[in-house]
Amino acid sequence: MTTRDVTYIAIFGALWGALEISVGTWLHALNVPLKGLIMSGMGLTVALAGRQVVARNGSLMAITAIAAVLKALSFGGIILAPLTAILIQGGIAEVATIGAARPARWRMALAGALAVVWNVFHPILGQGDVMGMSPTVAWAALGALVLLHLIVGAAAGMMAMTIATGAMRRLRPQEAHDGR
Repeated sequence: MTTRDVTYIAIFGALWGALEISVGTWLHALNVPLKGLIMSGMGLTVALAGRQVVARNGSLMAITAIAAVLKALSFGGIILAPLTAILIQGGIAEVATIGAARPARWRMALAGALAVVWNVFHPILGQGDVMGMSPTVAWAALGALVLLHLIVGAAAGMMAMTIATGAMRRLRPQEAHDGR
């Protein structure tokens, strides 16, 4: 891994962390519904774009770790639920993109979709919360939430590809000019 790769990992991790600290805090303070969906969609767009720019296995997990550390250092302190969600989502996306230096658009969409859909299961598995619904209503709501999260996650992966492609077009000529 080059110094440039480490720099890009730090930048993308810091950007995701900054989103968590600023926008996430704001959404939480306003009690906005589906704030986890909003935050993971934005965070994974940043992280997946970083994965395309730093075409190395493990880079996505490093970006995620930086975002999680910054979230832990934020004003609210260490709150386990969001930290574990960030780390699990990064791990899911890392597994979905592993193997290819620059994963194809469909793999990026799959990585985003699988990672974002974790938000549906996180409260249930992590906190046993099904909001007091009857089983039929709970399963219907769960299905609708899974579909919504899959769509947002896939969109995050697709946007990440577009962002990364544009960024690499701008960065690569500069690197060639610098003699790197």
